[in-house]
Amino acid sequence: MDPDASSTPGAPAADARSCGILGSRLAGLAVAVPCLAMLVTAGMLRPRTAGYGTARNLGLPACSWITHRGYPCPTCGMTTSVALSVRGRVGAAWRAHPFGVVLTAGAAVLTVAGIFQLVTGRQALRKLRFGWRWAVGVVVGVLAGWGWVLAAGVAAGKWPIG
Repeated sequence: MDPDASSTPGAPAADARSCGILGSRLAGLAVAVPCLAMLVTAGMLRPRTAGYGTARNLGLPACSWITHRGYPCPTCGMTTSVALSVRGRVGAAWRAHPFGVVLTAGAAVLTVAGIFQLVTGRQALRKLRFGWRWAVGVVVGVLAGWGWVLAAGVAAGKWPIG
């Protein structure tokens, strides 16, 4: 018998299970904290009525696409959309950037799932099956939202600026 082995049957499996639960809890924390921070930060921002430019409240510069081209970049309006979404102003958020509404809902779901996993150690996040399809979905969502922002803005005479 190995002198370093535990004399309690099943102890190594219990140790492995403990490490797995700790890792699961840390993963839950690693997901919940940034998602919650994004939602709280968005709640503290004052959304700009133009539908874009709210990120300037964070000290970021104005979008150079609007400044130089007169049209918004693919993420213009996203911060405004999230800031409006956390306030429950979904219609205004959708007009600012449709994907911001989706992003807010996703961050809320990930916050809850991360906290659940942190508290229980159960693999809630794994059930979401993250992978390349999610990444493609985000890119397509941002670009589709941008297309909507451009089309609606041109139709309303909002774009081009200048």
